[in-house]
Amino acid sequence: MPDHPSGRFRPVAVCIVGAGPGGASVLERLLANVPELLGDRPLHIHVVDPYPPGAGRVWRRAQSPLLWANSLAADITLFTDEASTIAGAIRPGPSLAEWAAARARELSEGGGSDDLAPFARELAECTPTSFPSRPLLSAYLAWFFRASVAGAPANVRVLVHQTVVVDVTDGPRRQRVHLAGRRPPLQVDAVILAQGHLDVEPSPDEREQIRFARRHGLAYIPTGYTADLDLDALRPGEPVLVRGIGLAFVDLMVRLSHGRGGTFERDAEGVLRYRPSGREPLLLAASRRGVPYRSKTGYAWAGERPPLPRHFTVAAAREATDLWPLILRELAGAHYHRLFTAHGERTTMEWAEFDAEFAAADDPDEVVARAVPDPADRFDPERLDRPIQGRRFADEAALQDWMFAHIEGDLARRHDPAYSQDLAVIHALLSVYGVLLRLQDGGDGGAQSLAQVPRLLGFFSYLASGPPGPRLEEMSALARAGVVRFLGEDVTITADEEAGAWWASSPTVPTARIRTRALVEARLPEPSLARTRDALLRRLAARGDAAADPTGRLATRVGDRRLVDARGAVHPDRFAVGHGVAGGAGSAGFSRPRFDAPSFRVNDALARGVLEHVRTADPTVDRAVDGAADRTGTRVGRRTGEPSGDRLELVTGASQ
Repeated sequence: MPDHPSGRFRPVAVCIVGAGPGGASVLERLLANVPELLGDRPLHIHVVDPYPPGAGRVWRRAQSPLLWANSLAADITLFTDEASTIAGAIRPGPSLAEWAAARARELSEGGGSDDLAPFARELAECTPTSFPSRPLLSAYLAWFFRASVAGAPANVRVLVHQTVVVDVTDGPRRQRVHLAGRRPPLQVDAVILAQGHLDVEPSPDEREQIRFARRHGLAYIPTGYTADLDLDALRPGEPVLVRGIGLAFVDLMVRLSHGRGGTFERDAEGVLRYRPSGREPLLLAASRRGVPYRSKTGYAWAGERPPLPRHFTVAAAREATDLWPLILRELAGAHYHRLFTAHGERTTMEWAEFDAEFAAADDPDEVVARAVPDPADRFDPERLDRPIQGRRFADEAALQDWMFAHIEGDLARRHDPAYSQDLAVIHALLSVYGVLLRLQDGGDGGAQSLAQVPRLLGFFSYLASGPPGPRLEEMSALARAGVVRFLGEDVTITADEEAGAWWASSPTVPTARIRTRALVEARLPEPSLARTRDALLRRLAARGDAAADPTGRLATRVGDRRLVDARGAVHPDRFAVGHGVAGGAGSAGFSRPRFDAPSFRVNDALARGVLEHVRTADPTVDRAVDGAADRTGTRVGRRTGEPSGDRLELVTGASQ
């Protein structure tokens, strides 16, 4: 680019579609890389989302405080740090736990933001091992967004449009971004799609269930975000079949217990009990595994971390014909490294000796049996994954008793740092995700890595992304109170036209067959370009300007994440990243501190690629055409205890 005074250049402009954690992270990476890649050339960044920036829809503040995040406060950050292997500048900042402690001090001293006053009690009680409410997490994400903008270079302006993008079209020289309720469109040099989790139309099977329910006057709720679902059709005392016992089930359970006036209290022995309000339905919990997700660990990591990646590296994966055994080897390696180095009193040899024998053995199980006497200390992925598999019970009462013991055992182990090898496995799972993303971005091993994503996602969600311990304890209390009933593994659900009802059965209790007139799909919708409800993606797909990859996600080119159309052509000015995008599985918007988050690497590389692209934009185009000159919004001013908002402007829409 020629060396001209910055005033002679018209501003280059970028539009980020989506202001949730993913979009906010992309914004932060753009701002961090501007000095190196764009110098002092003026840059306008338009951020478009109908929900407040930072939190977006999923984490918006206008949710019930009964709903929690399922990550520890110490494990939530959007800031890069010394562990981040990125090309761009590292800009460290506080985790949610550290931020909460600082805000609590400010409020206790009579300062702080008025917006945080409603959170005074939660902030004061927040510890590194707390699970924050979603409204409090929303406040942290909003603060991150403002702090990122406050640290922007002087030549950058961020303009927030609280509306939706309905279309993106090619202009003579730039991209036209069409906003609902706004004329003319924004004109920008690059568009980044970062919409995150999106609603989809019902699947063919769900459409059939909807028609069945209508024919017989039944209640059916397809997949969706539980916080947004209308649950009025689920009547007090009525049996409700719920397919899925993961995080969506937990949200449903909370809304139908706490949310309907029930209360929890401990008895004289310290056992949590539930006192019903009488407004709860009976939740019949059905799933493939038959058990709820494992609870989150209730302690923070301490000491040496396992060497990761070690077995499942990019180089090893390129040579492998089947990635799954290599993945399991990585998990086992992390498990035993932690067991031998932190809990060596429960082993019969030193780590170095075990590691060498384990690596060379034709029968690793024999080495493990000699070195690890207690089977409870051994890594057994099949037992972890399907603890109830093959068990048979004479009646439902016997199954419930087994479930109570299973949940109690899980809670005890997940809150005991003496079993921190379990947490090491979770760290290894995160490392595996990172390697899979590197494989896909590198363009090699892509087919294999894509094939492993669904299997790995299911295992990871069950083992590492379960509910907070207190929620799992509440689930057990609800089951003891007769509000939740577990049905066993491999539950089969059939629609009976003659009976006008659904039937559920499981081989776990062969004698039980349950009839119900209500069915809820307690699962998050899978990304699907073909079934998306997003107006922008629907228009792009209908014109052939966007296409799906083999998993149904939005297709992008390996390496630079540019959009690929239905003809296989790559668009030079359009980029996409996130949950619903090719290679986006596992790249969440926020991550753990000091963990070299894959999402930060992805977003940093994307931001640098976009800035390299826009720096070549024609400098002679009129300054007003990017849409910044006709703004009618208001500047976001500085608040007590808050970063300056001098470069942040709200352009359209109202805060929700």
